[in-house]
Amino acid sequence: MIASLTGTISYTAPGATAPSGALSGVSTQDSAAPQSQTQAAGDQTSTTEAENQSTQSGNGRLIDLQTFSAASSSEEEETTDPSGLTEEERAQVDELKQIDRKVRAHEQAHAAAGGAYASSPSYEYENGPDGNRYAIGGEVSIDVSPVSGDPEATIQKMEIVKRAALAPAEPSPQDRAVAAQADQTRLKAQAELREQRAEEQQAGSEEGEGGGNPLTQQATQQAGRAAGAYAQTAQNIDTIISQINIAA
Repeated sequence: MIASLTGTISYTAPGATAPSGALSGVSTQDSAAPQSQTQAAGDQTSTTEAENQSTQSGNGRLIDLQTFSAASSSEEEETTDPSGLTEEERAQVDELKQIDRKVRAHEQAHAAAGGAYASSPSYEYENGPDGNRYAIGGEVSIDVSPVSGDPEATIQKMEIVKRAALAPAEPSPQDRAVAAQADQTRLKAQAELREQRAEEQQAGSEEGEGGGNPLTQQATQQAGRAAGAYAQTAQNIDTIISQINIAA
């Protein structure tokens, strides 16, 4: 059985920044106006002065617009770096770099602790504003199946699996689920091992009650038969002696 150890850090790329506002120009109207059309010389003089004032006012507005345009260009230069990224885009790249480091460290911790039971990390990527790809998620597959017919080996394997699942500094919920599964398999293997050892002890006890070592048991039987033969011979000798005494 293969389980996945995962580490994903959520990341949502910000949307396009809304324009800060439209530039609007405000023009001022000259308030000077001829008061009477009956004064020819005065009117001509007033008109000339008004035109001069209008020209000066117009030049002032032109200067103001030019100054504003230069200031706006200066602000744009300050918000971009040599790579052409805006300040907001640089912040996105910094965040993606930090996530990439965390994800890679997380998955590499799984792989290192899992040893032969773990696969190499695989990653999920996000394209950054700078054109580079950054890891925002990943996983490591690990073998959580018991060792067939060997509960002791299963126990050792599940201990490694659990260490691999909890190896990162911040295990994910999936990591903790794999660790819990390894615990259950280990407990089952421990029960099987106790049962196996109890059966072995019982078999040894029954063998001891049955005479122990087969070679020892055979020697005992031979000694018993020899003792029986000796007793029978002694009895026969006694019988013969008795018969001789009677005859005499």
